[in-house]
Amino acid sequence: MGRNGSVKISAAIMAGGKSVRMGRDKAFLKIGALTAVEFQLQRLRPLFEEIILSTNTPEKFTALDIPAIPDLIPGRGPLGGIYTALSSIKNPYLFAIACDMPCVSPVLIQYMRERCKGYDVVVPETERGLEPLHAIYSVNCVPAIKRQLETAGGGRVIGFFPEVKVRVVTKEEIAGVEGGADAFLNFNTPEDYHRVLELLRAKNI
Repeated sequence: MGRNGSVKISAAIMAGGKSVRMGRDKAFLKIGALTAVEFQLQRLRPLFEEIILSTNTPEKFTALDIPAIPDLIPGRGPLGGIYTALSSIKNPYLFAIACDMPCVSPVLIQYMRERCKGYDVVVPETERGLEPLHAIYSVNCVPAIKRQLETAGGGRVIGFFPEVKVRVVTKEEIAGVEGGADAFLNFNTPEDYHRVLELLRAKNI
């Protein structure tokens, strides 16, 4: 068993995006004195014994004390990063989270962990749809993901979901979890970034 008496699970911070709308690398935007990746790492450390960084530019992250792992199959987007992370971890489950989601809710993550058994994917659903970059994946997903990478060249992260057992964490469930409402806020634009900073300041995080 892992921490908190739940299944053993590793975490991967997904930092492979191109940050086109932001105009600069989101992973290095500042949240207080830390970069976005450093801030997220600080939030995740108490929750996971193994944390890795999924990135196509590992040379940019040499200052971090976690492995920065490039995609095994380059150019396949977030799904390629998840495939690589699942192929690299020591535990049977992976929590994948985008580097621009700093409002981490430990309570929500624990809620998801407790619902892993018997499922290959545990994914929240919000008003904008499924949130595959704030989700838990079993290593059992690797064959299905590999097939999608080989046949479709990547595509949507959720494209392989019909081949595996998926547990959706509903909007109603999320609403009842501490911090759940804010956990999926991210920053794709400068306006988003400043909005998230204001929220973090308001919460004294």
